[in-house]
Amino acid sequence: MSRTRAQEERAALQQQENLRRARLAALERDHFERTRHSLLLGGHELGHVNATAETEARLRPDPIARLVANETLTAEQGRAAVEIRMIFERISAALLARAGNLELRGPRGSSSVAERVALLHARRYLPWARYLAGQPAEEPPRAGAWSRLGMKPSKSGRCAEALEIAIEVVIDQRSLGQCDAGRHWRNGTAGKLLAYALAVYADIAGWERGGAAIAAFEAWWVKRQARKPRPASAQPGDRADAAAAKSP
Repeated sequence: MSRTRAQEERAALQQQENLRRARLAALERDHFERTRHSLLLGGHELGHVNATAETEARLRPDPIARLVANETLTAEQGRAAVEIRMIFERISAALLARAGNLELRGPRGSSSVAERVALLHARRYLPWARYLAGQPAEEPPRAGAWSRLGMKPSKSGRCAEALEIAIEVVIDQRSLGQCDAGRHWRNGTAGKLLAYALAVYADIAGWERGGAAIAAFEAWWVKRQARKPRPASAQPGDRADAAAAKSP
């Protein structure tokens, strides 16, 4: 038994060493690609030097700011994106803190989250995510909520792909072009889904009343899906279901 354990330890050490070497090789390749058109002269690097991958990520413009600037999204939809990102990041940070430090746990083992964020998560984020994913709401809708469609989210939600696109663009900061290319979509489908998802959130928050546009999009999406049969193995709503059920 001790021999087996020793073998496992050696294998774990070897795996760590392989990962270390792979990281070093990746850094060397990155340095070569960045400096291949430059030369070192007197301690100074001359010529064209590309930014590191980390620097490029920091300098990449926020896709939401760009989409609001070019009027692909309205100001209210941009505000919805900012709030969704804030809620997601705060809840995720609290969950990570809870997992890493038992002292940060609150009553009944819950993680410490600001009351305002918890309220926004319960009253806006969760109803929004479950509506798009077509999942039943945990609480009955408040007076006036969902009045634009006259029905509960569990009956009217039908566009899990919109939730997926919203998460990829708002949280992962992917471009609409990347979202379209990854799904072989054309004609700016990802942009339409993103605008729809954020319009629903803005409607829930009471910032923007776009009931007619939301209903029209949902009717168009149903017809589009009916014209395009989906393979039995395809499950495009997996990530959306996870976002709605797990919520950050």
